[in-house]
Amino acid sequence: MKPLTLLGICASLLLLSACEKETVETISPPKPVVDSVSYTINGQTFSSREVEKGSTFTTQSNMKITSGPNFAYLLQGDQDSILFVRDFSFKTGKSFVIMSFIKVYGNDVTEFANENNGGWLRYPKDKTAIFAPGTYKYATDFWRNNSISGIAFRMIDERADYKSYGQSDLGKPASVTQKDQVGSKFEIIKIEKRASDYLVEARFTVTVFDENKYPQKLENGYLRFSVLKIN
Repeated sequence: MKPLTLLGICASLLLLSACEKETVETISPPKPVVDSVSYTINGQTFSSREVEKGSTFTTQSNMKITSGPNFAYLLQGDQDSILFVRDFSFKTGKSFVIMSFIKVYGNDVTEFANENNGGWLRYPKDKTAIFAPGTYKYATDFWRNNSISGIAFRMIDERADYKSYGQSDLGKPASVTQKDQVGSKFEIIKIEKRASDYLVEARFTVTVFDENKYPQKLENGYLRFSVLKIN
């Protein structure tokens, strides 16, 4: 057998290197996580692949009736706190759902600022606290006393306007109370910081009512959506 020349050795090494390169697997980048919503009503499943950011606003907290001049009917809230609300919406079939994240904040933990060139208002200094993992109540006094931190659902379809909270007139008894949400649950599983936003995952069961208090129960609910866009 003739010894390999230097030229032959180099050629063999180049061929071996080329073969090794051909066997290297190409790793594809991970697919982006998309929004996802699903729930069942009476055994029928509804779902959506898109959750839209709605309004962000503040209003008075812990509202109560007070007497003004000449025994006038007045409403008054706390002076040292606010009710902070972030709305999101999605469409499933013929239903349009508005989901509100609600939290009472003391004025001392808020600051006057804007967000992504939006309107100026009092934002919590810790913007992620409203999405912190845990189990949340349903704010059955939303647009009424505004005293409960938690979640609210509103579902509108061709039949009626359903809400997880009751009528707003403080002069009348509350039409929906915490007893009406026994067995309901909203749990944020996690919040994950990403390059341009945060990803929130949650599970839920909730009962919503029309103006005659006819119920619709949303069960086996699951949510995955982005919040708090990072510039």
